[in-house]
Amino acid sequence: MDSEIPVYELVDVRKRYGTRKNYVEALRGVSLTIRRGEFVAIMGPSGSGKTTLLSIMGLLTKPTSGTVKILGMNVMRLTDKRATLLRRRTIGFIFQTFNLVPWLTAAENVELALAIGEYRKNRRKRVMELLRAVGLEHRANHKPSELSGGEQQRVAIARSLANDPSIILADEPTGNLDTNSGLQIMKVLRSLSDEGKTVVMVTHDQRMAEAADRIIKIRDGAILGEVVPNVKA
Repeated sequence: MDSEIPVYELVDVRKRYGTRKNYVEALRGVSLTIRRGEFVAIMGPSGSGKTTLLSIMGLLTKPTSGTVKILGMNVMRLTDKRATLLRRRTIGFIFQTFNLVPWLTAAENVELALAIGEYRKNRRKRVMELLRAVGLEHRANHKPSELSGGEQQRVAIARSLANDPSIILADEPTGNLDTNSGLQIMKVLRSLSDEGKTVVMVTHDQRMAEAADRIIKIRDGAILGEVVPNVKA
């Protein structure tokens, strides 16, 4: 991968919901560049457009207008099939609610992502490598109900890494966690960025955002500016 090519390049991105005469503009001319290995936090109040922005960056939602490039590729020109393949091979998702299958063990939840991604090598070995990377190898055979919130989120992170994506998108990954567990998750995300993965996180928590390299502030669908935190988690 050419490190000079931005991982994300968004230019004048707009997203409208509704009809031409009666609509809500969730994003209003967002322009943003994110480079390889950056850890970027997007902060804003509820309804500011941050989750819509993350959905567009994750190829889950199409913008109404503007340009979105991922790794130099203009995704506005991709068919739905090609966009799905790019998302599956390039992007890992982490959600606030963990989204683990309750009747599967930690290992089985991670292995499910490998199966969906058509990973054909030694899946069990890969699963254990991923759980080891988040410090949960010893909890591999436990179901979500037997894990703490922080442990469940670490399983979710392991699952997001299943197919070795270069991009991690995290939507309020510490929203359901206590402060200490949240800081542990930030350390995991920080280490992933330090290893060269690009991490983009939506959060409302200033303390968690300070683990990032940059904090992008958004309100009413527009970027207000950015700050560089002085303190790293």
